[in-house]
Amino acid sequence: MTTPLSLIARKGQLKGLAGELVAGGAAAARFYTGLPPALPSDAPGSATLLGTILLATPVGVVGSSGDLALLTLTVPRVAAASASGTIGWVRFVNAAGDGFMDLEAGLAGSGKPVIVNVLEIFANGELQLVACIIAE
Repeated sequence: MTTPLSLIARKGQLKGLAGELVAGGAAAARFYTGLPPALPSDAPGSATLLGTILLATPVGVVGSSGDLALLTLTVPRVAAASASGTIGWVRFVNAAGDGFMDLEAGLAGSGKPVIVNVLEIFANGELQLVACIIAE
């Protein structure tokens, strides 16, 4: 059963998530091909890791829009891709590599929570996280 939470409580959850993500060191966004597994604690399966981008510290800002609590990540963040392929999803991990959440990625205007500059990535090419807003 899901417990309904107030906007203040949902903002608190996102602040806790942001804090735990960077506790113990740099958090990262790992970009993969295909579809995410059922849970962020599950192995990525046959998905190819295309690259990893270290996140800023602090990781972002918590705010709200209407009745939504929002965690807006500090961007842009850029890294070199480690493999070639089409971005499908992103796993956010802490410094120990523990998965926190898996989110779909897309281009600006796609409505996806993670926005990248391009979906088709080439090894040693630029991988750029343009925007990310996590809503509760």
